[in-house]
Amino acid sequence: MFKKAVNTLFACLIIAGLSFTNSCDSMGSSSSSSDTTFLESGVKYVYLERGDGPEVDSLKRVTTHINLMVGTDTVWSTREPGGDVFKFFAKKTSLIDGFDEAVMYAKQGDRLSIIVPPELGYKDQPNGPIPANSTLHFDIAFLEVEDPKIFLSEELLPVYQDSGIEGMLAHYKTLNADSSKFYLEMEEWYKVSNTIYRTGEFNDGIALWDYVLEEVGDLRGYYLKAQAHQNLGDINDAITCLEEGIEVASDTTGMGFVQSYLAQLNNLK
Repeated sequence: MFKKAVNTLFACLIIAGLSFTNSCDSMGSSSSSSDTTFLESGVKYVYLERGDGPEVDSLKRVTTHINLMVGTDTVWSTREPGGDVFKFFAKKTSLIDGFDEAVMYAKQGDRLSIIVPPELGYKDQPNGPIPANSTLHFDIAFLEVEDPKIFLSEELLPVYQDSGIEGMLAHYKTLNADSSKFYLEMEEWYKVSNTIYRTGEFNDGIALWDYVLEEVGDLRGYYLKAQAHQNLGDINDAITCLEEGIEVASDTTGMGFVQSYLAQLNNLK
């Protein structure tokens, strides 16, 4: 979501309004008129509610509820039944420019209405239900702002580059990593795996997932391990890996995709 390239998994964000009764001189380029703050970039925002929690700052993890409108149409909302919160790392997640800029004026407990002009949104590129050259209207409630932690992938990848897969895993074991200090989500292991695969070291990728999957029955991990086997020409091992993943996975998100991949592999035998 909010990648500058279209990402259908994270389609949209946003609603209207704008403000800030202070002039935000400490952040430079802004001015205020009534309740609306006009940033020099062209973004406008207004506070709908005021909180008193921690301020959004670079690398802090921010949890939000967001409603996105283009014109009078809601194109995406986490407030719909079954909708999940939207989380991002401030100034790190490569969100659209106008969103990235405006959220830095918020703190936990705030609710902001933000208008992002097309040139700071998706410009002349359509993005799912968002037409090209759209003005984006965000209504964002800032539920939680957490202090920065260490990204596990950023801790491990330099060690991999210096000491290989065995050195990296040995280093990980010495960390006694816990969630109070590190971001330990599976996404961090995916980042490590993808970096390894880009180097073409697929045996290292298999070693990585052999270790990680001892502790977590992660379906995507089995999928990535199977990819490494396939790239090494080991189709039978890739099939066995996927079959095991389907059997033991604790989260079945993406099961249909994995089953389709398994069928493709069986056709290659």
